[in-house]
Amino acid sequence: MQRKYKTTELTFTVPLDGSDNYRMNECVEQIAQLIDQYFGTTIEDVTRINDLVDQEIVASWREERSFNQAEVNGGSK
Repeated sequence: MQRKYKTTELTFTVPLDGSDNYRMNECVEQIAQLIDQYFGTTIEDVTRINDLVDQEIVASWREERSFNQAEVNGGSK
């Protein structure tokens, strides 16, 4: 028997333009709000979330650049 969980729908407005800094700040704030909703917290200092998001973006860009460089070199790294 599968348990029914009480849920609530969340909606976020995702900016498709604006500076990288603006979009980063919006993303971090929305992640903080999501954590607050899930765990009943009130996150005021988003420094660690900001650091995590920044690290993930940089890692993704590096991976893309590495992939693109491999393609330029004929598929070999």
